[in-house]
Order: sequence, then C-alpha cells, then structure tokens
Amino acid sequence: MSGSPVTPMFPLGTALLPGEPLPLRIFEPRYRQMLVDCLGTSRESGRFGVVLIARGHEVGGGDVRHDVGTFARIENLLQQADGQASLTCTGTERFRVTEWLPDDPYPQAVTEILPLPVMGPDDAPLVAKLGRALREFVAEVAATQPEAMPVGLPEFDVDDLGEYGLFAWAVRLPVGAADRQRLLECTTVAEQVAVLEDVVEGLVAMLRFSR
Repeated sequence: MSGSPVTPMFPLGTALLPGEPLPLRIFEPRYRQMLVDCLGTSRESGRFGVVLIARGHEVGGGDVRHDVGTFARIENLLQQADGQASLTCTGTERFRVTEWLPDDPYPQAVTEILPLPVMGPDDAPLVAKLGRALREFVAEVAATQPEAMPVGLPEFDVDDLGEYGLFAWAVRLPVGAADRQRLLECTTVAEQVAVLEDVVEGLVAMLRFSR
C-alpha cells in the first residue's frame, strides 16, 4: 500500500453512476469527519468514493461492500448549525478497491481508477439497436401513461452519449441497484448494452403488465 492514495468511502444502498447527480444528507459523526477531511486535507479536494452495500445498512457500520464504485465530486455544500450538512455531488470516475482499511472513524480504502469502456466500430450497431428499443419504450409510456413521463429525456441517439457513454442513458432510467452495479462493473460497451437491454426488457414487461 506504500505510496497509494487513501480514499474516504461512503457506502450507500444504491450504486452511483458516472455523470449522475447525488444529493446527500450527512448526519453521522463519522461522516461529518469525512467531510472535513475531504475538504481540508491534501487529498484531492472535495472527492470521496461511493460503493454499493452488498449486505447490511447505511447507518451504523458493519456492512459488506462491493469493490467497484464511483468517485463523487462535491459540487455544493450547505453546513447546518447542528453539524449536519446537505451536499450535492456528481459521479465522476469509476474505481476498484484494492484494499479496504479499518474504519477510522469512517470507511477508507486504497483504490485504482477504472477507465470507461471505449466504443469501437463493432459497438455502434449494438448501441444504435439499444437506442431504438429505448425510444420505442419511451413512446409506449407516452401513449399509455403520459403522467409518468419524466422531463428532459435524452434522444437515446449515439450522438448524445457524451463524456460518460452509456451511463448518460442509464442515469435517466429506473434501473435497480443490482443492475446499476452490473453496469458499473462492465468492462466493454457490449457488456453495458447487454445489461441495459435486460433493463429495457424488464421495464417493457412491467409497463404492459400494469395496463
């Protein structure tokens, strides 16, 4: 571990995806200390790691955590008189935990950055097919449950993927915690497409069942 950076960690009941906004309320004393350390040490300012809890609970410790997560960058902070804080964060880079350290007082780990999957020529048709399936799903929701339509959905076109690739689509979909973690752990675009195809298939089935 010598020379490796130590990352403050915040285990949650959901997986944070790159590019996704994350509102948080900090009230446990150990995470208040984490916030002080994130903003006032030589570590990269205003950043901590978010991982999905595999077993256990967010409050109190003793949880079992996944090893692949996402760095959260603090965008806005509102400190309250009682010591609690409200944060607005954004998911940035993925990471893998190479070593969990003892909680002191909050969870900490040694991490390595995971590059985002890169789309190659063979991936473009897969992504385009996924985009069509998403557009068809959105059209079906609009026709049958217009009150459930979220505002500002992307076009689900290859050209609107942006910096974070398929994560830009996933953050706008009602994806469960397990599928979010699967998506986070994908190493290729083809793997990401397969996960999101499963998600869309499930969403379509639920929509039609609810009629």
